[in-house]
Amino acid sequence: MEKRKVLLIVNPRAGKMTFRNSFYSVVRKLSDAGCDVNVHFTTACGDATETVVQRGGDFDSIVCCSGDGTLNETITGMLRLGKQIPLGYIPCGSTNDFAATLGIVGTPSRICDDIISGNDVVIDAGQFNDRYFTYAASFGAFTAISYETPQGLKNALGHFAYVLNGAKELISIPRVKMKVITDDYEEEGTFFYGGVTNTTSIGGLYSLPEEEIFLDDGHFELLMIREPKHYQEYSETLLNLAVRNFDDPNILYLHAKEIRFESEEPVSFTLDGEFGGSGRSNTIKVLNKAIRVNGHL
Repeated sequence: MEKRKVLLIVNPRAGKMTFRNSFYSVVRKLSDAGCDVNVHFTTACGDATETVVQRGGDFDSIVCCSGDGTLNETITGMLRLGKQIPLGYIPCGSTNDFAATLGIVGTPSRICDDIISGNDVVIDAGQFNDRYFTYAASFGAFTAISYETPQGLKNALGHFAYVLNGAKELISIPRVKMKVITDDYEEEGTFFYGGVTNTTSIGGLYSLPEEEIFLDDGHFELLMIREPKHYQEYSETLLNLAVRNFDDPNILYLHAKEIRFESEEPVSFTLDGEFGGSGRSNTIKVLNKAIRVNGHL
């Protein structure tokens, strides 16, 4: 019987680099399950995408051992390749929002068991202009924290590194004048945060109601925070955000298939925690059931 060919993509610098302790057990499990494993260690930004585009079509499945950033690159490569190859994800990053939403928990070895057994789900992906993202596109306050926080600090302190690096933004939170247009809603105003997501939490900054988040429904969630009129209102809005009270007058929360952002000045976005580009007009579309990945919905 022909062996199942697996491309194992590993980011050796992800998270606290603890995956190196589990690397052998993962390769051994895949091999014992009858897989022909080919390992690729990423060496630079964009390497995972290029590798998948050039070589992914030769494999029966791809397994990504990394944080959210390299996962984004891997999925981008798969979408550009145009083949829905089964994707296994073993999270090793400092924050793993996407894995938590999918119920991917436990040691790398245990997660590998799920991948081998074929516990796959088909979920949506996002398209941001001509780029792709897995679970989050955002602008404004705190969105630059991930890609501006040094990797060494992330590795040493984990999620706390994001908190430290982002606390300074509270002093001068940027305001963005913008028009947002969705399938059936339009508003023009001033915002200091906007996020389009397909997950239940974003880096510990806020969480969404689990009962409203469906990863395969063809909709993403839009959450934007309008500019408060004074400090007390700002504090109340952050408190309401923390307790998921989206009736706050400064919080816009809805579900949409397509979202367009228009502004007079270029606005920078992050995609899955990495810099995603800057522009005056940005369009996000949901790619319904575009990815097959291990997990539990």
